[in-house]
Amino acid sequence: MRNFLKAFLVFLCWAALALFLYNPNENYDSLETKVNAIENKQSSLSNKKTDTTKKEILKKAEITKAILKKQVKMNANTFPLVFNDKFITNSAHTRVLLPKKFYYFKDSIFNFLNSNNGKEIVINAVYKVNEILTDKTNFGIARANNLKNKLVKYGINSNRITSKATVKEYKYDKEGYYADGVTILVKNISESKRVLIEKEISHKTLYISFRKSSLEPTKALLTYTFEIKNYLKKHLSKKITIIGHTDNQGNTETNQLIGLERANLVAEYFTKNGIDKNRISVQSKGETSPITNNKTLKARKKNRRIEVIIN
Repeated sequence: MRNFLKAFLVFLCWAALALFLYNPNENYDSLETKVNAIENKQSSLSNKKTDTTKKEILKKAEITKAILKKQVKMNANTFPLVFNDKFITNSAHTRVLLPKKFYYFKDSIFNFLNSNNGKEIVINAVYKVNEILTDKTNFGIARANNLKNKLVKYGINSNRITSKATVKEYKYDKEGYYADGVTILVKNISESKRVLIEKEISHKTLYISFRKSSLEPTKALLTYTFEIKNYLKKHLSKKITIIGHTDNQGNTETNQLIGLERANLVAEYFTKNGIDKNRISVQSKGETSPITNNKTLKARKKNRRIEVIIN
């Protein structure tokens, strides 16, 4: 009976310590608090007369602490974005279904990334081992890309979204739906990706709709504005040149004025959204620097652009 009680006591103590283990929704600080709590418990036990049972508890506490420390390190760099609703997948296709109320997820990610310049998201979608497409890819990567395309269309920089697929055994419900098929993780942007993003920020072509004396702001333009602000904070000596381009319809002098007017509207937008106007200059090249011929409407639309150069 004594041995049974000892064993039961060890079990209870170990179960209590197990409650300290990593919860995927916890933040970095709370995990560190757990590590400290375990260390304090170890210290209080060590200061008392130690019998075999306490030695076992201390040993298991040390293992738990080591696991938690590893998770603290991981959680500082990678953690899930938690939503009130879930992404739904279906056994019949590769689309990701969203309840109407869940469309807020796009705005949530948009705001998060614009407020956390050094982060990117990873869309991880699961698939069953037999869910293979004719091109030999799988349902998981197709689902992840389906969500990515929604976010890019919404205005998020595609370089800050990674698609990932994980094979997993799970069951669809009787209608063929599964509500835990997609997870969105946040992680630090790698150095190679940071270099790519900064290169694109420093020389970008924008296609913006203009109506009379105003431009039509988009989420993509706002994203780029946030990126410029963060870029300029890092590169204090650099300045922005905004160049307006047009097609060849109308006379050259008028096109020059139109290009300048549009460049000024973009400069005004940047300034209203927090970019120092003293670091912005504008110019127009009108119709003089086409990137393609002006023979078709599609070609002319390509030539009606704003060029942003930061150097």
